[in-house]
Amino acid sequence: MTTRFPIIALITLLAAALLLTACDNNKSKEVAVQNKLEVKIGRLICGGHLSLAVVENLYQDDLSSFRLKTIQNHDWKDVINDMKSGKLAGTFVLSPLAMNMIREGLPAKIIMMADRNGNGFVLSKKYKSIAELKAHKAVLAVPHIYSQHHVLLYLALKQHGVAYDDVTVVGMPPRDMITSLKRGEIDGFMVGEPEGNKSISLGIGWMASISPKIWKDHMDHVFLASNAFIEQQPEQVQELIHALKKGGMYIENNPHEAAVMGEDYTGSSAAVFEKVLTDPPDWIDYRDMVPSDERVRAMADVMIEMGLWKDMPDNLSDYTDQSFILNASGVR
Repeated sequence: MTTRFPIIALITLLAAALLLTACDNNKSKEVAVQNKLEVKIGRLICGGHLSLAVVENLYQDDLSSFRLKTIQNHDWKDVINDMKSGKLAGTFVLSPLAMNMIREGLPAKIIMMADRNGNGFVLSKKYKSIAELKAHKAVLAVPHIYSQHHVLLYLALKQHGVAYDDVTVVGMPPRDMITSLKRGEIDGFMVGEPEGNKSISLGIGWMASISPKIWKDHMDHVFLASNAFIEQQPEQVQELIHALKKGGMYIENNPHEAAVMGEDYTGSSAAVFEKVLTDPPDWIDYRDMVPSDERVRAMADVMIEMGLWKDMPDNLSDYTDQSFILNASGVR
């Protein structure tokens, strides 16, 4: 009996010491997280931005030099304003829009492709083919005049013998497209997934074509970083690009898990976007994300052909900084 109380006391002291140590460790971790530099990256609800969802949800704690904070925009005008104001270090954005922003003087560079392909052309059921659009002066919607969707629409029409002047193209937020098609306000739309596939699941319209059939492996969304972010925080830029590349490979290897994880990012059920990721397998691709000179020039060539640009910039190679994604090429 004489030794019982000292032993109990000792155990109590040890337990208290362990608890205090655990609390101190937790506080240290909290302080470390709070002391991390916060990097703000813009996004819209879009399947092409899914790798950012993976980083935010799966790899956030692995980031050693900064803490990622994503800013969800609802309109491309907000993206432009946030980049011009310096609110964002970078953003996921339409590739032609990024190119045009740089051409108009924004101090920024395209440093990574967010995805390849990933778009669908949905038509009203009153049309049986794309070629029928020629005789009806159809109204077709795209998310933005400076968008890869606009470029793809132009090419799809060209493939089926429909002159660009035979249709009317309007800019429209993707969230409004399905409702507008259902009401008969538009005859179809070219949009990033999963909006197109969602319309099919709802019985509104039919899928007239998809990216791989129009321009296989075209440059879709890109990651645009400000020059200030690139020049002043290259360590954070490199770690972010490494994580995004890793996130893209996670999507490729785990389409179901990625679709579930990204429901808030895609604005669609996991079941709908998993179909986009897997059927057909090249509908959207998150590998080979280098914004090469050839890819950027190919996009510029079509923009000039469409009349979006009058001529080719002298310094088009300066629109990108490929070093960060090339340094992340070892990610598997």
